[in-house]
Amino acid sequence: MREIFKNMNYDEFKEWCNDRACDGQWNVDEAMLYIPIMRAIDEIKIKGLFKKKATKEARELAWRDIFEK
Repeated sequence: MREIFKNMNYDEFKEWCNDRACDGQWNVDEAMLYIPIMRAIDEIKIKGLFKKKATKEARELAWRDIFEK
């Protein structure tokens, strides 16, 4: 993956992707690579008392795992 993602958290990555999609700076290859990553991470949902915080932490962990691979 790109070096610019190294210091990004998942929310920043998602915002970057949305900005690129809106301003037309994406090509088909980038869209086909990044959209499935966002979908997979966005599907992570934690149930329980502190679900919002736990879901965000789980998504961030999944983002780091994907980035490191």
